[in-house]
Amino acid sequence: MSFQSRERLTIEPDLFVTPAAAATVARPSLRQRLALTLTVWRERTAARRCLARMDARSLRDAGISPAAAAYESGKPFWQRLGTLR
Repeated sequence: MSFQSRERLTIEPDLFVTPAAAATVARPSLRQRLALTLTVWRERTAARRCLARMDARSLRDAGISPAAAAYESGKPFWQRLGTLR
């Protein structure tokens, strides 16, 4: 049995603050932004490793083609996750 969350990473939207939102919210410090970036990168790496370990049956159950999984798992950690569909 396999499980794939359909939710995006919860931390990624916090990395980019629009000018309107920046006026109402204090800008995170350099240390906080660096910590968020490193956390996102670690989550991406873990997700891609998990995707690379999935067998063809699990990928099919999740609705992911093996080619899409291979392409996504080969991306570097600093690139966003694709749609996989």
